[in-house]
Amino acid sequence: MEKVYLIYGITDCPACLLAQAALMERDIEYIFVEMDFSPAYRKSIKEVTGWQTFPIVVKLSGDDDQTLVGGYDELTSDLLISANTELWGGLCPIIKNE
Repeated sequence: MEKVYLIYGITDCPACLLAQAALMERDIEYIFVEMDFSPAYRKSIKEVTGWQTFPIVVKLSGDDDQTLVGGYDELTSDLLISANTELWGGLCPIIKNE
């Protein structure tokens, strides 16, 4: 399974929109779960993830593995680290995960 992100967010939230834009710019698939009209569901997602602000970004990978990334700032850091690893991993044998 390719890298896919799950974004729990609110449609008019600036950070939620930026998170979507960051993934779109990189052609990375994501699923946006709109939390606008369900305060109870928002509360339960915050409790389950331990993250208290929106967006709440989760990285999905094969075998039903889910990793909490965090919010928008953490997403951009994760994307930067992934990009650097892909770039330098092919050029530098020390960085390769073998």
